[in-house]
Amino acid sequence: MTVVPSQRFINAGKNEQWLARRRWARAGWLYLFMIVMSFFFLGPFLMGLLSSLKDNPNEYPPRLIIPQITGQYISKAYSLGVQGGGDGWNGGLKPGRSVAFDVTVASPKDAPQAPPSIILFPYQPTSLVALARQAQAKDYTQLKVEPGAQVGDERSYHVTVNYPPLTQQTGDIIRAKLGPPGSGLTAILLGGQTVNVTLDTPEAQAKQYDLNETQLVELVKSGGPSNAKYYLRGPVFERTPLEVDVQRGQSIVSGTLPPSDKQNFDRSFAYRNITPGVLGYTFNNYRRAFTETTDPRSGSSLFLRWVLNTFLYAFLRVVSAIVFCSLAGYALARLSFPGKNLIFLLGVLFVQMVPSQVNLVSNYVLLKELGLLNLWGLWFNGLVAAGGVFLMKQFFEGMPRELEESASIDGAGPFTTFWRVMLPQAGPALIALSITQFQGAWNDFFWPLVLLRNQVNFVLTVGLSNFRSAYGGQGDYGLILAGAVLSAIPVIIVFVIFQRYFVDTGADSAVKG
Repeated sequence: MTVVPSQRFINAGKNEQWLARRRWARAGWLYLFMIVMSFFFLGPFLMGLLSSLKDNPNEYPPRLIIPQITGQYISKAYSLGVQGGGDGWNGGLKPGRSVAFDVTVASPKDAPQAPPSIILFPYQPTSLVALARQAQAKDYTQLKVEPGAQVGDERSYHVTVNYPPLTQQTGDIIRAKLGPPGSGLTAILLGGQTVNVTLDTPEAQAKQYDLNETQLVELVKSGGPSNAKYYLRGPVFERTPLEVDVQRGQSIVSGTLPPSDKQNFDRSFAYRNITPGVLGYTFNNYRRAFTETTDPRSGSSLFLRWVLNTFLYAFLRVVSAIVFCSLAGYALARLSFPGKNLIFLLGVLFVQMVPSQVNLVSNYVLLKELGLLNLWGLWFNGLVAAGGVFLMKQFFEGMPRELEESASIDGAGPFTTFWRVMLPQAGPALIALSITQFQGAWNDFFWPLVLLRNQVNFVLTVGLSNFRSAYGGQGDYGLILAGAVLSAIPVIIVFVIFQRYFVDTGADSAVKG
């Protein structure tokens, strides 16, 4: 039977449609597979990120939608921050401010009808360094509880926290930190100037012995430049912790913000901070990672110092790997000299098979004798990476011989050939080497733990491990998770930016050159 041309075209069109559907089906399955794999690889990181925002990361069952990322509560946290500290982002409680907070209590007919017991409780974080005990908001504020509207069995209560200033003087309000103890109370202004603080009221005089060095305070500056006096207006509080308790038979329904902790079958709510601001509410654990590791001697954040130390260590590791691994890899791959195979077997392959812990005692004693139990000794201990030498050797072995022959014809020596011809073609291998060395240095824990003794010299991995032991051995998991997320971000950024170089091959780079 003869097929007419029109029928042939129809069949060809159907075949094209079938092939197109198959291509789309394959692409769909591929993308589905990639999504599933990304869930398995990124799932733990995303859960850690969400848990680091919670007041209680150990809650069970865990919630994916949490108040800290809910617009309604973020708006309320901003409003409370404005009321307490005049700053909707950082929050806090300053002298002369008043904060309004609402609580709803359910009291069935056969249950007690008494109002809730509401108090401000002390909150003193246990830091990694020996900080003096800071002033507490409960000792400087006045608390007032007023009943509000009642709907059925539920009655609302209006809580007002008032912070009266310790002086009646007027003038410029400035912030300062209290200076070291002496014959009188002194404060260090933001510009570094040390001034005497005048206590002109009985309230201020009664509180002077409760204030310790590094306490953040507000002062009132009165008078001209030549006869200026500084009066204590009161300490500035980062947190305003509030606790609400009801009797048996009653239960707490809600508050302006969700509680940080629930106990006694919803009869006791604890709010770690009712004046948080946005940063203090959503990113409280991240802020604590920087503020609760402050070195009192320098006033700088130890966590920030750990980040800088880790960046410096990773940078030094990457630079030394690029220099030494590329030279050694090129020599082992392209040059001929006696003992080359023995050096490769013992200096590269055997070193990779021997755990670094085997050399613990000898390396530690050597670095101690050299006075290098610090960041520089840590870098010197991992100056040349055997894995990096192996990577570069394999890459240079796959490059065409014609490149060296052309350079030799032009009169180039071995080093000139390496520097001018071979190394520029090794871009993908150098990028891969840099990423692996950066990641290895960033996540290195064993040798930093052995060599680093001073908290100022810690890298992130060692610093984060101390978060667990510093908080009574129980572990402040919100703080630990926040630090872990912050430490993972640089590695993720580096990999996302440079991951395309992993798929390049040596032959491709040589052709491009």
